[in-house]
Amino acid sequence: MTLAMLVIVTVQVNWLESSAKLRKEVFDQSVEQSLQLVATWLSAGHLDPAESQDPNVLRTDNLSPMDRNIVRRMEALPMDSLLMLALGEHGISAPPVYGAFDQYGQPVFLPDASEDHMDMMLARGYSVTVAALTFRVHFPDLGRYLLGQMVGAFALSVAMMLLIAGVFGYTLWAIQRTKRLDKLQRDLVNNLTHELKTPISSIGLASEALADPAFDDESRKHYIGLIREENRRLGVLVENVLRASLSESGAMRLYVQSLNLHDLIKGVVKNMAMQFHKQGAKVELRLDASNPNLIADRIHLTNVLFNLIDNAMKYAKEDPKVVMTTFQTPEGLTLEVADNGIGIASEHLGKVFERLYRVPTGNVHNVKGFGLGLSYVKNVIERHGGTVHIASRLGEGTTLKLFLPFEPPTDKTDEP
Repeated sequence: MTLAMLVIVTVQVNWLESSAKLRKEVFDQSVEQSLQLVATWLSAGHLDPAESQDPNVLRTDNLSPMDRNIVRRMEALPMDSLLMLALGEHGISAPPVYGAFDQYGQPVFLPDASEDHMDMMLARGYSVTVAALTFRVHFPDLGRYLLGQMVGAFALSVAMMLLIAGVFGYTLWAIQRTKRLDKLQRDLVNNLTHELKTPISSIGLASEALADPAFDDESRKHYIGLIREENRRLGVLVENVLRASLSESGAMRLYVQSLNLHDLIKGVVKNMAMQFHKQGAKVELRLDASNPNLIADRIHLTNVLFNLIDNAMKYAKEDPKVVMTTFQTPEGLTLEVADNGIGIASEHLGKVFERLYRVPTGNVHNVKGFGLGLSYVKNVIERHGGTVHIASRLGEGTTLKLFLPFEPPTDKTDEP
């Protein structure tokens, strides 16, 4: 692809160079034809032998009578207009400087405006012979004039090259994105397979154990509780995947109702009390908002709170602590969930809300998940018309700040 891109750019550059050369050749031919026309006008007809007092005429004693008459005619005629008329006949509008020179290269007719360009006229100017004199023309702004003639072609070529470069860049980005998504999906399948395999194996072993008549009632209760727990775990896994799929496809709808965010937070914390006790975690609530009443989807917001607290517990260090704070704003509520966990490196902060992305955890190998939680959180909050921001420092913890308006946009909601 890179080679093809270079070939296309090279072809475009060569085309521009060829076009410039062709325009220069056409310009040269047109100037030569224009000068032939000027020479014909200067040589034709009866020349007035009267002497002229025009200071542009540089007298030389070695001019023949015919050459003197040519010079007198240059004096008498409006040469600027005459020359532009001849050039205009051949489609040239570039302003020239001009002069007439004898056989030794000495000027015999040279307007004041042409004096500074005499050397260029002799070295690179266009010329035509009139009797024994040489009439020369030079275009000081020739390069700019020819470039102006090619503006359209040049702009088209640049636009084409930019378009090709854009398509090329987008293709490379799409390939890299596809490769990254493919890797993430492979990791998800591997992780999901491992996560599902464990509870399935546990349920199978427990079922076989229950079939043994030698087990007493206490052992049966233990295995029944194990089956119940692993079954709940399977349900949570499937629910997480389904929620992420719905949010990604855009099929998520909000079934809103009036609710109290403080009551919702307290309910979630109460339901997770056993998990906090098991990990020795401390949860501190600073519910300072004066008006915690919102119009929102209770189920999705509950799932968001479970996800945020669960993430804080997953990546906790010893003596985990979670602080949940609410603030009142004129437009709604702000909820901050801060932990004292392992934190997230700055290079990963911009990616944590991407679907399937999991932050590398280094030596922390017991962290389980699919990289779906924060993607789901962001989707739910944004569908409520809110925003999500994350701040974190490696080794110091993470803070997630959620803003929720009092009412979500109506086009994304359904009444319950």
